[in-house]
Amino acid sequence: MSNTIKSLESPWRFWPGIAILASAMTGYVLLSWAHLEIVRQTVGMEAYLGEGPRLPPGVLMFGQLNKAVAVLAAVAIGALLLHQRGPRWVGLVAVSWRWIGLAVVIGAVAFGLRLVLAKLMVVAMPDWIAFMSTPFALDPGNSTWMSIGFLVMTIAVTPFAEEVFFRGFLFRWMSGHHPVWLAAIISSIMFGVAHILPPQAISAALMALTLCWLYWRTGSIWPAIAAHITNNALGIGLGLIWSP
Repeated sequence: MSNTIKSLESPWRFWPGIAILASAMTGYVLLSWAHLEIVRQTVGMEAYLGEGPRLPPGVLMFGQLNKAVAVLAAVAIGALLLHQRGPRWVGLVAVSWRWIGLAVVIGAVAFGLRLVLAKLMVVAMPDWIAFMSTPFALDPGNSTWMSIGFLVMTIAVTPFAEEVFFRGFLFRWMSGHHPVWLAAIISSIMFGVAHILPPQAISAALMALTLCWLYWRTGSIWPAIAAHITNNALGIGLGLIWSP
């Protein structure tokens, strides 16, 4: 099988794909509910909100962990195990390092464009500034291990999990039933919606189009993962520099 995918063949029919998508979303909702319920019955929701506008790093980390577990379990069990497919069907195949290098550059450029877009959105809608504060700072009161865990989740685990699900499964599945361009648009919108906050949702959806192109062009999700990691790392780094 060539790494370059000109027409993305999907091993999943329409309704099984719907079931995999629904299982991922259901798992995420249930894990998130369980997490909030544990917080409520132990330290309380006031502690969940933390001191000041930022959430504690442990809460941020476990929130991301919920999403990663839900989507990876849905792909591993529903998309691969039950359909007797190997990891290559979600793009886990080798790719040239030149593509990884290009992806890192694309991720950096996308981050720069994201900053420009954020500035334009604040100018057009000043109230959105409340959505754009960095969620994490190197506060001496934070647990060191929880802070490290949050950084690892944000920079490494979450990009891997999201690319496996949104590009490796979702985009590929949709491409087997719709034109590639339409599959890219729909899956990118869904990726944006998953980020909830309006500024993040818009920039995530736009970047997802580039990530879809990387996967379509190479047949591997590793370039998309590299671009995603670059974007998140720059975001966290700039947030730490700017945080009070």
